[in-house]
Amino acid sequence: MEVLSSNEFYEISGLNEIAILQIKPGVFDHITDLELSRELVETIARIDRNRNFKALVFYNDRDSFTNKKYEVFLNRILEKKPGCREHDEPCFQEKNMRFREVNMLNHLIKSIASLQLLVVSGIQGEVVTPFVGASLVADFRFASETATLSMIHNKYGLHPSGAMPFFLSNYLHHSKAMEFQLQDKIDANEAMGLGLFNKLLPDENFVDHLIKETQRFTNLKYCTIRDTKRLTTFNRKSLNDYFDFEASLLNL
Repeated sequence: MEVLSSNEFYEISGLNEIAILQIKPGVFDHITDLELSRELVETIARIDRNRNFKALVFYNDRDSFTNKKYEVFLNRILEKKPGCREHDEPCFQEKNMRFREVNMLNHLIKSIASLQLLVVSGIQGEVVTPFVGASLVADFRFASETATLSMIHNKYGLHPSGAMPFFLSNYLHHSKAMEFQLQDKIDANEAMGLGLFNKLLPDENFVDHLIKETQRFTNLKYCTIRDTKRLTTFNRKSLNDYFDFEASLLNL
């Protein structure tokens, strides 16, 4: 496996016709770093232009997107004001950092949504709202058998980020999409029952299983993959409109 790009935030490797993006445990320490985010988007774009690659796989390390780690990040940027009422909107002492988190994630999702490659996502361990949402952009979605999807945004009075409402409204009935987002957490089996994952994979050697599933499709011709994806994702043209509406609604 050849390492194509690596830092504290992520690592991208190449394995034959598959590019593999690993999200590291320190993601919330670097998620608002403009330079690292720009580098990631540019690297993914170069991979998409390289016809030796037919698929991009992205997945999280087991302890990268836990409730605990995301709460440390949120508590660092939330402002504690005396006299705040329970139903007040969250107040950020570092508002720009929150805006960068949302905008940079949205930019990454838009970039991935436009790829001609097959995109495969893998979720393992406990995963919080933003990455759950981002994982839904993938053409094929997998989770470990014990994965838990945490809707932690509800605890802090935040909106469901990572384009989760957009993707869920395309995949599920409206009432199911609403129910999903307003719960505390959803286990992998429940999400699988809703059709959000193609398959649940064993916890042990999860990444190996993820790559093996991807290899089922990389024997196809590049042009077949490209044109099938272009046609199947035609209705995603409205994703940009969704992000514009989100920005206007939240004053991003």
